[in-house]
Amino acid sequence: MIKKDTKVAVLGAGAMGCLFGGLMAEKGLDVILIDVWKDHVDAINKKGLKMEGHGGDRFIKIKATTNPSTLKPVDAIIIMCKATALKTALTNAKNIIGDKTILMSFQNGIGHEAIMQEIAGKDKVLGGTTTQASNIIGPGHIKNHGSLPSWIGEYEGGLSDRVSDLAETFTAHNLETIAVSDIKKRKWMKLFALTAIGPLSSVFNLHHTDLYITNKNQKVSRNLGKQIILETRAVAKADGVDVTEDECLEMFNKIVDSKQTNKSSMCFDILNKRKTEIEFINGAVAKIGKSHGIKTPMNDLMYNMIMVKEGMY
Repeated sequence: MIKKDTKVAVLGAGAMGCLFGGLMAEKGLDVILIDVWKDHVDAINKKGLKMEGHGGDRFIKIKATTNPSTLKPVDAIIIMCKATALKTALTNAKNIIGDKTILMSFQNGIGHEAIMQEIAGKDKVLGGTTTQASNIIGPGHIKNHGSLPSWIGEYEGGLSDRVSDLAETFTAHNLETIAVSDIKKRKWMKLFALTAIGPLSSVFNLHHTDLYITNKNQKVSRNLGKQIILETRAVAKADGVDVTEDECLEMFNKIVDSKQTNKSSMCFDILNKRKTEIEFINGAVAKIGKSHGIKTPMNDLMYNMIMVKEGMY
């Protein structure tokens, strides 16, 4: 059931938060962006959110704030801040969590839901994952790189009316969202792609098309990505997530074949001298692998190279 009066807060108005919030606000949904970047928030409130790229260049009217303590509870909270800032950001915004508020994270990596459950309560937390891509151009200004689906589901598995209703509502408001019964598997399927795309884009400072398609040695780069992903698959299977080789490569191939001229968010973090989410991506795979007695040399290498990059600043 589509619920046009759904109130949504996006916690973390970076590139992806603005993309999700902007697309839905443009189609009339009540959305507010929450972020600590004052110049960014001020620009959005003054001129609207400037979105360029896929869908055309335009300004979208949407509310934004740096102070969630002034807000009332909302129906849904989309978590889009960096994983490293999740606990602080959600704690500071606890007043927007009402009795029936549901939360979902579309952040990169795994392990966020446990933090969210600790703060908001286990029954309020859904799982989410996306193949959308965006990047920040400047304050109040983002670029949309395509139109790809997102997924949400009950984190413990199974379908529910609240998930189906929310997916229909988001889809009706310009954000294609699919309700699934196995969101944990879907999150792992996104993680497979992230373990390869994030660090390789960062190490070589290349966007996806230059790295995997136009590169004269693109067979080498795609095979390197595949090796990382198949190693990650072994860890997932040991952790109880049964995926075929085709399934674990599905999202990687979908992102690469969409010919996005976008660098990974991890690459942008390094270019802007910020802490990356490597702990929640290759680092998480390595830790889970170790707990099951599985060696992860490729993920260890990606983790160590990104840590060296971070060590440069």
